Amino acid sequence: MSKVITDADIHAYADRQLAPDRVAEFEDAMARDPAIAAKLADIERQNAWLRGGLAPLLDEPLPQRLIDAARGRPRRARRFFAPALAAAATLVLGIGVGWYARDALLAREGMPTSFAREAAFAHAIYASDPNRPVEIWAPEEKHLVAWLSKRLGIPLRAPDLNSAGYALVGGRLVAGNEKPTAMFMYENSAKQRLTLQARSRPGTGETAFRYAVEDGVGVYYWVDDRCAYALAGNLARGQLLAIGRLVYQQLASSE
Repeated sequence: MSKVITDADIHAYADRQLAPDRVAEFEDAMARDPAIAAKLADIERQNAWLRGGLAPLLDEPLPQRLIDAARGRPRRARRFFAPALAAAATLVLGIGVGWYARDALLAREGMPTSFAREAAFAHAIYASDPNRPVEIWAPEEKHLVAWLSKRLGIPLRAPDLNSAGYALVGGRLVAGNEKPTAMFMYENSAKQRLTLQARSRPGTGETAFRYAVEDGVGVYYWVDDRCAYALAGNLARGQLLAIGRLVYQQLASSE
């Protein structure tokens, strides 16, 4: 008996994460149902957009002239300017390394320095709590969403991730370095947990997507018109991104 094709299956197929023994079944279902093919095409367009926008930045190497200058081997420069170029390049690299070291030091001291890091930090604390991971439980979802929306000053929604195998556990208010953050927690049948965190931000009319790993916790985060979101969990990148797209689509459709 064929299984029902879910949104999670479509995302997994697009990310080449669908179980091999289900690929033929999925492709057969897609051939019979144009709606599945249309959803897959939409997801693949999003993937292409993300790769096109982010890959150049992620793959961009440090200019060789800066590396050479820092090593005392300036290229195509007069010997007279060599010491100055080397000093300048070393200063630039030193500032970068120093800033990274600052972030690492602050993180070790319990002071997250970015939204992704804060999201991973909060996820690690609350998702591992077996007794009180949330302040308000899922049966009171309506009250939870209203309370968090009021605290953040923006309308919020707890996305439905049941199609991806994750049910809402509940939520809480988390204290961030700059602004209060709303956290929604989800759990699957294997007791693995995901957290979706949101905080208000000035609207820019643009949406930017990023992926990071902070202390072993994967974080898929993006900014929208009035809100910044971070989905965190100990999942493979493809799985987390698939669920992140599901969250994004639901939030976008509710606006």
